[in-house]
Amino acid sequence: MSRTRLAAVLATTITCISCSRWDLPVEIPFQATWDNHAIACEGTTPALTDLRFYVTNPRLVDPAGREHDIRFATEFEWENDAVALIDLETGRGACAGGSPETYDRVIGVARAGDYRGLRFTVGVPFRLNHADLRTASPPLDRNDMHSQTVSGYKFLRAGVAAESGGFDIQISSEGCNGSVGYVTGCERPNRIEVFLPDFEPGDGVSVNLDRLRDVVNGLPAGKQNVFVTRKQP
Repeated sequence: MSRTRLAAVLATTITCISCSRWDLPVEIPFQATWDNHAIACEGTTPALTDLRFYVTNPRLVDPAGREHDIRFATEFEWENDAVALIDLETGRGACAGGSPETYDRVIGVARAGDYRGLRFTVGVPFRLNHADLRTASPPLDRNDMHSQTVSGYKFLRAGVAAESGGFDIQISSEGCNGSVGYVTGCERPNRIEVFLPDFEPGDGVSVNLDRLRDVVNGLPAGKQNVFVTRKQP
């Protein structure tokens, strides 16, 4: 989608929703980094080989610590009312074999206010994670983001090619009981809770893949992130 069309659709959405006092436009860009430097699929090593993940339950946090929901703009193909897909790989260069479409930001609305933090979850809610992929609506209709097992969706796919210390990982729920479409629970849900203090509307988010490489092995369910940080504009 072109930036011109994106802006036009967003303006229409905000105008419609502002009647209900949801009048603060929210646009949160995401960037892949390695050792504090932006990386891309087409760059020299270290190069991005994959970065796709689902975002759910985004909230802005006010100075008193109260959380305020962000509503996704469902007019975009990468968001529905519950889930947004961030896809920073381009299918070119070191990301050959991926998808050419990129979705680099969460777009939505919130109630106007003074905010100093951001919370969201990397993952897919249980009720959607174990539903039937064949009847799922975008952005949950992608085979490349599903394990094709009772584990459900791949919450995060990430990889980096580097002269030393490169990696490739996928995170989904583990130890799930039942059958596809009829899962009763998972021993290790593996949804990652993210909290970014000092975040203000207009800031972005850096996914620090060198830190992810260091912590992903043995990452327990519900562990607070140490690899996602606030990025000032």
